[in-house]
Amino acid sequence: MKLTAKITRILAPTDLSGSAEEACRLAARLANRFEAKLVVFHAVQSIDVALQVGPATEKTQVQVVSGVRERLSAWFHAVVPEELRRFLTLEAQVAVGEPAPSIAWAAKESGADFIVMATHGRSGISHLVMGSVAESVLRTAPAPVLALRTGQEGRPLTEVRTILWATDLSATSEEAWRYALLLADVFAAELSLLHVVSPLEFAGLGDMRVPPPTGWLEGRVAATDSKLAARQQEVELFGLRARRKVKVGAPAATIVAEAQEARADLIVMGTHGRTGLSHLLLGSVAEAVIRKAPCPVLAVQARPRS
Repeated sequence: MKLTAKITRILAPTDLSGSAEEACRLAARLANRFEAKLVVFHAVQSIDVALQVGPATEKTQVQVVSGVRERLSAWFHAVVPEELRRFLTLEAQVAVGEPAPSIAWAAKESGADFIVMATHGRSGISHLVMGSVAESVLRTAPAPVLALRTGQEGRPLTEVRTILWATDLSATSEEAWRYALLLADVFAAELSLLHVVSPLEFAGLGDMRVPPPTGWLEGRVAATDSKLAARQQEVELFGLRARRKVKVGAPAATIVAEAQEARADLIVMGTHGRTGLSHLLLGSVAEAVIRKAPCPVLAVQARPRS
């Protein structure tokens, strides 16, 4: 089995707040672990430029960006211990624009193949009104997004013992599988394979008012377990430890509950990257998991292969 996922350049977006500090330290730890370049990035909104120097012109933007870059570098050195900085290849980038699209631009511009960032994990009305920059980024960024929710507790991600791969058996999950394998190999972690069968899946096949026929759910669970068993065998042949579960329930809530039960240090899952009306109507299981998960979540969007 060949590990095809690679992490060579990590983007660490920050708003320079206290909530971003742990995510930045995590990015530095991972950059050291993978011997990857670390790009620390901050987006300055146009209104902030106007408040500092008046109407935005090319000259004033250059002045502001230069000053913020110095502030960003100083912030990084203040929050990341010297033992993590010592061997890093580091670059500080600043751009003017709204945070989410600017981060997606920076990821593409810098050639980042991994993004590590904090999320405030809003839910309910505050999420509806404010949204989440991290969630917007994972819908549009050209690289997987490792989201660390503010206030999460647990072992540092340099001590990963259990990785939960939550799969819906789609092509997007296949992309996430590559990263789950890579990280399990690097950290010598156990892989916990999980698929959640939702009774609502049957509704997608026809009339929502018609209940699944007798035995449909049991057959679905058995078929899925067979597929996960093949994956478990693949992992074990590679010399890694693995276990599998098929559960019935609401996907996001069940994934979060399983992460708590398994004491997972990291959840790896695919995201379909819906935007616009389809996102408003259907939402995203990955985003719902990020808001409630007891550990960091790596959300991987399927990318067209070149």
